[in-house]
Amino acid sequence: MALSKNLYKRIFLLSAILIVVELVYVAVRRKFIAIDSIFLNIIELVLTLIVSLLVVTVILRFTQNKVWTMFEQEMELEQRIIISKLYSVSLYTLAFIVTFWKAGVSLGNITLFVGLIATGFAFAIRDLLLSFFAWFIILNKKPFKMGDYIRLGDEMGLVTRIGTFFFTLEQPRDHEFIKIPNSLVLGKSVRNLGEGNFIQELLFPIKSLPDNYQQQIQDVLQFIETHSKFKDFLRGTICTDQTHWYIKIEYLTSFEQDQLKSAITAEVFRNFKEHVKMTQL
Repeated sequence: MALSKNLYKRIFLLSAILIVVELVYVAVRRKFIAIDSIFLNIIELVLTLIVSLLVVTVILRFTQNKVWTMFEQEMELEQRIIISKLYSVSLYTLAFIVTFWKAGVSLGNITLFVGLIATGFAFAIRDLLLSFFAWFIILNKKPFKMGDYIRLGDEMGLVTRIGTFFFTLEQPRDHEFIKIPNSLVLGKSVRNLGEGNFIQELLFPIKSLPDNYQQQIQDVLQFIETHSKFKDFLRGTICTDQTHWYIKIEYLTSFEQDQLKSAITAEVFRNFKEHVKMTQL
C-alpha cells in the first residue's frame, strides 16, 4: 500500500509539473512570451523528460506489485527488494535514455551508457544470475529431481521443491525445510542417494583391529536388522585406504528412518570400544 501511495504522489507531482511546463511551452510557441531559441529547446527536453518519467511511473504503478510477488516463493525479502529497486531504476534509466536521444546524443554514446548500466546491474545481482544459470543445469542435466534424497556439502535431505533461484531440502530428523541457492550446485559436489529407499554407507576409522572383529561386526548388523524396516541389503566389512583401517557399514534405509544412523553409530562404538576412533566419516 505504501508503495502504491508513493507512486500516486509521484504521478500527481509529475502531472502538475507537466501542466505548468506545457503552459509555458504553449505560451512561448504562440509568442505570448519571448525567449531565446536555446531556452525553447531546453523546455522541449524538459517536456520529453517529464513525459517519459510520467509514463514510466504509470507503468510501475501497474507492474511493480506483480514484480514484487513474482518471486515470492523464490527469494528472501531482501533479494526481492533489490530486484524491485533494480526494476524501477532500469525503467527510469530508459526514460533518461529517451531524453538523451531527443537531445541529439549519438547512438554510440547511448550504447556505452547502457552498457555501463547493464554491467553494474549484472554485478549487483551476480549471485542471482548464477543461481538462475544453475537452475537451467538442474532442469536439463538432472543431477537431482524433486523426491530425491541428496547430500550437498554438509547438508542432506529430501528435495521437495526446485525453484528458479533456490531449491528446498526437508531435513530428516526435525522435518524442517531449508532453502539452498541453486548456485551452490556449481561449486559443490552433489551426491544423489536416489528416490525412496537408498543405501547408506557409514565409515568408522579404527586404531587397531580386534581379534574377534567378525563377530562384533555381525552383532552390529544384527542390531540394524532388528531396528530397520528394510532387510534386503545389509553389509559390514573392514576396508582400508592404504593409510587407515575402517569399519564399513552399508544398509538399506529411507529418509524417514534417518535417525537410525545415530543408533548404529552408538552401537559400533559400544561394540568396538577402544578400537574405534572418535571421528566418524
